[in-house]
Amino acid sequence: MEFLLKHAVIPYIQEHFKFTSIIKTRILHTAGVGESQIDDWIDDLERLSNPTVGLSAHSGQVDVRITVKADNEAMAEALIAPVEAELRQRLGDSVYGIDQDTLEGTALQTLQGKGWSLGVIEYGMGGELVSRFAKYGEPFKSGEILPALPDEALRLRATAEYGTRKNLDVTLGTFLIPGEERQDIYITLVSPEGSKEYYRPYGGPPGNAPRFAVNHSLELLRKL
Repeated sequence: MEFLLKHAVIPYIQEHFKFTSIIKTRILHTAGVGESQIDDWIDDLERLSNPTVGLSAHSGQVDVRITVKADNEAMAEALIAPVEAELRQRLGDSVYGIDQDTLEGTALQTLQGKGWSLGVIEYGMGGELVSRFAKYGEPFKSGEILPALPDEALRLRATAEYGTRKNLDVTLGTFLIPGEERQDIYITLVSPEGSKEYYRPYGGPPGNAPRFAVNHSLELLRKL
């Protein structure tokens, strides 16, 4: 079917409908900032007609989409470029990549640039954090899904001990604790820059909580 689409269907459509323009999209990925805050920062740009600018919110991440209609690729890029530059200026370091870039890939690039290895532990997320890193090689070394939640006073210690046992430079621990009205997320991070613990409450759909927790964890790694 892919062959037929490429060699028969698309040429037929192009011949009979005489398209003279293209539509091009650039997506800026952001993390660490909510949709409402971004909306306040770029409200005037969202009223543009060509290119258009729109938001697509995910759990713990927001995409800013620039879409343009032009006669050719070069013209499309020329229209996108100044809008993208303005968006980057306003959004600052909340932008972590474009188009096919991923938050975990960007976080690993940060660690690789510092020469630091990484390991992760998680609880209550069904392997969401480990699986996001599993497709990558260096500097990710190992991950573990804990069978039981460490005591509150021991979460940071458990993260540090895992890093020591595996001889890691950076160890990330993410713990998701379900509740009736909200889910509590505790993130522990041990690196050459010190040890810290963060709290991120989540009150949205329970099924989205693991992704929310992972994206916030990755954002902390990215900004090491």
